[in-house]
Amino acid sequence: MSTQVTPRPAAVEARVSPSDVAQPDIKIYSHSPIFYWWPIWLIGFCMALLTYFDGGHAAYVPAGTVVEGNKLVAPDDAVLLFTPTERIAQNPYLGTVFFFALLIVFVSSYVQTRGLWEWIAILTIALVISLISAFGIWGQVLSWFTLIHIHVNLAGYLFLSFGLLAIWLASTFIFDRRTYIIFSAGQVRVLDHIGASEKVYDVTNMTFQVQPNILIRHRILGFWGAGDLIISTGGPHAEVMEWPNVLFARSRIKQIQERLKSREVV
Repeated sequence: MSTQVTPRPAAVEARVSPSDVAQPDIKIYSHSPIFYWWPIWLIGFCMALLTYFDGGHAAYVPAGTVVEGNKLVAPDDAVLLFTPTERIAQNPYLGTVFFFALLIVFVSSYVQTRGLWEWIAILTIALVISLISAFGIWGQVLSWFTLIHIHVNLAGYLFLSFGLLAIWLASTFIFDRRTYIIFSAGQVRVLDHIGASEKVYDVTNMTFQVQPNILIRHRILGFWGAGDLIISTGGPHAEVMEWPNVLFARSRIKQIQERLKSREVV
């Protein structure tokens, strides 16, 4: 279920002390789905490290080459090229695991399976696993998996991992921080540095709602605390602002609730 918070109305008569008013403002940032891609560059660096310690190297085998015993026999006038500087692991499952992780993170970052649909997806996966176990075909499934051999050389892992890491750092700590919400005593400000704009709202009749979590996206990729925040303003021209992918959303909502109880003393 979603979490909804309604701040105390402006007409409350309770006064606050100057120490309460001097509390630091709370900033809320909305991150792009790129934030959830941190496992990909992390796994990529791990695969690059395993590839390096594997010690294998790549060799080019032309068409028509056959294996005779422990030897490669190339056709006439063909050349076997060996590149000792191009490292590649002998283990065929490193690349397979990497690309499976890539697909899982991609689907989890962009596909909405919230609420009922999330439970349907979980029950469907559980049903498939139960059927495989009931019919005793785990051996066949694992044998199919062993047929998937994906080899990626060391340069491939490093190029993709460094590229994703650079994009992740720029998105998380630069671009996502250009637009944010500041919660202070009695008011809410929305700042957009890209458009050099600022909007100020009074907290009267303003509501905050945290959408139901998505298991893999918010609980696993979002460090067990990410969430999608919806802010509804009051007044005759009410606005609805959606702030997806807020880190530690539910704990931040509690801080906002306590902060907005204070109104500056005139």
